[in-house]
Amino acid sequence: MPRNKSFLVVAAFDFGTTYSGYAYSYTHDKTKVCTNQNWYSGGASSKLASLKTPTSVLLDDKGQFHSFGFEAEDHFAMLAEDQLHAG
Repeated sequence: MPRNKSFLVVAAFDFGTTYSGYAYSYTHDKTKVCTNQNWYSGGASSKLASLKTPTSVLLDDKGQFHSFGFEAEDHFAMLAEDQLHAG
């Protein structure tokens, strides 16, 4: 028997080969589409705002998720500077 489902949000994720992003809209206001505008590149001091973030995933030394996007690239750069990036 089909179930009648009611959805609050419609979301879209764009995992690209270089950059990734997302957008969502609430079903009660379909014309208002929201996107992330708070990703910053170049570390905390640079604050270069971007609608998309690099499609980069950083895992810790146990293979567990550490970070994604600009945060992953910034943390990996810090590890590389200290020669701690190889396992």
